[in-house]
Amino acid sequence: MNQQRGSDQSRHRGQEEGLRALVERGVLTDEQADAVRDELRIGATGEQRRGPIAEIVGYLGGALVLTGAVVLVASSWNQLSETARTTLLGLITLGLLTAGFVAAGRHGPRFELATTARLRVAGVLLALASVTTAITIGLAMPDPISEGELAIAGAAGLVVATASYILLPSVAGLLAAAGLLVFTVLNTIEAAAELDELTAGIGLFGCGALLTVLALARLLRTRLTGIGVGLALTIAGTQAPLGDDVAEPVAYTATFLVGVGCLVLYRWVHIWVVLVAGVVAVSLAAPEAVWHLTDGAVGGAAVLLIAGAVLLVASAIGFRLHRNAEHTETEVGTRDTGTRDSRPDNAGLAD
Repeated sequence: MNQQRGSDQSRHRGQEEGLRALVERGVLTDEQADAVRDELRIGATGEQRRGPIAEIVGYLGGALVLTGAVVLVASSWNQLSETARTTLLGLITLGLLTAGFVAAGRHGPRFELATTARLRVAGVLLALASVTTAITIGLAMPDPISEGELAIAGAAGLVVATASYILLPSVAGLLAAAGLLVFTVLNTIEAAAELDELTAGIGLFGCGALLTVLALARLLRTRLTGIGVGLALTIAGTQAPLGDDVAEPVAYTATFLVGVGCLVLYRWVHIWVVLVAGVVAVSLAAPEAVWHLTDGAVGGAAVLLIAGAVLLVASAIGFRLHRNAEHTETEVGTRDTGTRDSRPDNAGLAD
């Protein structure tokens, strides 16, 4: 039985390496590779084959324990000293880190995507640990806490989130790292200068651009989530200056440029999130520009009409780009198949 288990693990490892190579060469997308993994149960363990029930029960149990702990601590929080509060949160953080590594298992994969229920639970625990790390460091700071000290606390949590994501890439870990990155950047801006709509937008745009570039460069294992979160932050950053009358033209102009950039980028990456982000950004920018340029003279109904028309045009462009992308992929696949089919005949002629 041990020999058969070792043979299965070796076969799954070889299949996983083959899928990874196909993704790196652009033959398969990450989503297609995940679909193949699910269909062939590559990397599936006996625990995973039992279905998602154990994972759901684990999440519910963890949520109940966490809720109970929060209620218990909140009921006696005012009676605790600052040292006791910091110590308590430090112990909670240590417990979450320990539970995360225990859930991952001593022989769990390192630097591999969390694809099983056990590893996903471990990813959630490590993500929670990064958040409690930031809170613990913040509580340890003397009152009143400044924006710079908040940035230090956020940076500490970001370090834990980044290290946890590198060791065990997961969606929860990426979301925690993205949130802590935004928190750290915004508090750093507030400490160095005045945080207003424009500077907050620049900070959000920078965070989103960083995540998007890392995901497109395949430096993030949860690539699709990374691109989605990155583009959402990027668009949020371009929209932030709308609250400033002076910077309002910057907001809709930057949003429009981001949308056009996403539509152009889709011709090369063929990822649906990029296409959706492009359509949304263009659809937001057009009515905002009309409203600002006419000084609000255009009524709400007209703005809705313009927004709907722009959305239809942007969607038509998106469908056209998507159809062209599918046509290109079909031609490449046909050409590759024809080349493979012709190789035996050529070899025979050579013989």
